[in-house]
Amino acid sequence: MPFRALGAPTGMRRRTALGLLAAASGAALAPRLARAAPREILLRGGTLVDGSGAPGRSADVLIRGDRIAATGDAARAVASRRATALDVGGLVVAPGFIEPHAHISTIDQFPDAANYLRQGVTTLVASLHSIDQPYPLGRFIDRLHAAPNTVWTAGHTWTRRRVMGLANRAPTGEELRAMAALVRQAMDDGAIGFGTGLEYVPAAYATLDEVVEIARVAARPGAMYVTHLRDEGARLMPALEEALEVARRTGLRVHVSHVKTTGRANRGQSAAFLRRVDAANLAGPRATFDVYAYTAYSTYSDVVFPAWALAGGTDGFRTRIADAATRGRLKAEMLRIYADQTGGELSSIQFRDGVEGFAGRTLADYVAALGRPLDLNAGLETLIDLQAAGGFTAVFHAMDEADVETFLRHPLACISADGDLVEFGRGVPHPRSYGGFPRVLARYVRERAVLSLEDAVRKMTHGPAAAHGLALRGLLRPGHYADVTVFAPQEIADTATFTAPHQYPVGIAHVLVNGEFVIADGVATGYRPGRPLRLRADGTVG
Repeated sequence: MPFRALGAPTGMRRRTALGLLAAASGAALAPRLARAAPREILLRGGTLVDGSGAPGRSADVLIRGDRIAATGDAARAVASRRATALDVGGLVVAPGFIEPHAHISTIDQFPDAANYLRQGVTTLVASLHSIDQPYPLGRFIDRLHAAPNTVWTAGHTWTRRRVMGLANRAPTGEELRAMAALVRQAMDDGAIGFGTGLEYVPAAYATLDEVVEIARVAARPGAMYVTHLRDEGARLMPALEEALEVARRTGLRVHVSHVKTTGRANRGQSAAFLRRVDAANLAGPRATFDVYAYTAYSTYSDVVFPAWALAGGTDGFRTRIADAATRGRLKAEMLRIYADQTGGELSSIQFRDGVEGFAGRTLADYVAALGRPLDLNAGLETLIDLQAAGGFTAVFHAMDEADVETFLRHPLACISADGDLVEFGRGVPHPRSYGGFPRVLARYVRERAVLSLEDAVRKMTHGPAAAHGLALRGLLRPGHYADVTVFAPQEIADTATFTAPHQYPVGIAHVLVNGEFVIADGVATGYRPGRPLRLRADGTVG
């Protein structure tokens, strides 16, 4: 495949010939590099943006084995004769990007994680708020051979479903002990903490006390509480308080996944949220968060229904809506929920999967195709029918650009994509799965100047590494692991869109994981040098 088609500017090839075959195509170069597997690699002449937030500077970087051996003048001085010198003039040399919230429980099926590697991401954190957890976790990650590094939590939603199904009630003492035992096992297997998705069934049925009791099992040095809040719309602030209370009562630090404020009526809550996070960090507990740079999210159809209606799964839902009074109550509650979860229009919901023939099209399109009036009443009736048929996944256009930028600017913000592992060309994923990280560098650094380049890189590297306790990652300094992303600052950009999501970003030349090229001259090498990173006895993750 031609070099440019895989996402790197034509001029980049000329600058990064590696001295192996100056006239070789990118497709020929990558296999040669992979076979060479040099013990020492000298990245020469680039701009080092080391992840700390310090100003970028012209500096060489020497990689020896899986570590950074030296930077600056020392790099050439200590490089051996065997070192492979790579000219990266005009490019930025940065730490590999760290994704603090990714849906990767199927990484054994997608071990190359191509849509993430091509964004420059070298480490994926599975916070497992609503996704099934591999079980047993230890055996799964021991056998995993993947391109990126992976980090795992003990997932509450999976645990509750495994023990209690979709029951809408408090657990018995025996059930609570069974859930705690599953979390303890995952922690013993190396999970970094306890992950919840309290907006989703069946986790939505859990009380604060239940969450605290199970989270206490995860409390050990360095462990954390990672949460998709119970509400991201009208009750965003009470949901944040609940998360902080879990942290206070367990001693765990808290990290909020993909923070947002959804619904037209709830725009502007970002400032209050950030003031409360700042106050928590002054008085305790420690709190961090991540945010992705889109005004639409993606999830299950469940979020436009009250949790009580979903108990017992599809069969339970069908039984309830057969009763006219219950269906009427359901629609009344859905009116409020729809305003909280969407932009308020029928076009705010864009189907991904579950509605045959309408992937990529909107609820408005579907209602019109049914011959129903284009009003909210017909939209809610249609949603009820679709849920009774098994539900769907969709993109929900619901947030405001001003809130996104406010969250991005905060010093504690980590950048995420909240993406899935996807097969190129299959389905209609949210474009964040292909472009979440390059989008920040293109739109919010280069075009809108919301962030400096150095601060954006910090929020993608050292910020999430520090938030999650990752040892010796997220900075390009001697002794740190050689997770590296090399990109063209004036050319890097996302190209995936909501209607054409299967497009790789442009402007990323090289990506290394633990000192091995997984992307070379814009081409995948096929190497899988990633490692599962576990919570260790000293409280660090590595």
